[in-house]
Amino acid sequence: METKPKFFFDYIYYRMTKAYFKWDGRTGGTAIVAIMMIQMLYIIDVLVFILRVFYTRNQLKDFNNYGKGFIIIIAFILLIYNYRKYNGSYNKLRYYWKDESRTMRVYKGLLVIVSLILPWAPLILMGMFWK
Repeated sequence: METKPKFFFDYIYYRMTKAYFKWDGRTGGTAIVAIMMIQMLYIIDVLVFILRVFYTRNQLKDFNNYGKGFIIIIAFILLIYNYRKYNGSYNKLRYYWKDESRTMRVYKGLLVIVSLILPWAPLILMGMFWK
């Protein structure tokens, strides 16, 4: 039995692969990297918020190199996971969302754009007001 696609990341993959189809084809490499970026930004948002509660900027300077390595490892793991999950699934998702009305396509397209921009807002705000 085939499972129904999840809306959030599956739809982002579908729409971005559709937008970059001439570059990537059905594999959707650009969309996979975009999904990984969104996931990493959510993880970084949570980590920065937790660190902001317990530490000041000066206290975190010693841990800066460890944090970079941790982020790179997590990003690589997410990239592998997303590649295995989404690589070549464009046709299945296109079949599922092929009968979408124009209004829903525009509305969901705006949600995709917002989902690419929104994870940056907490980082910017915390960076501006963290003393």
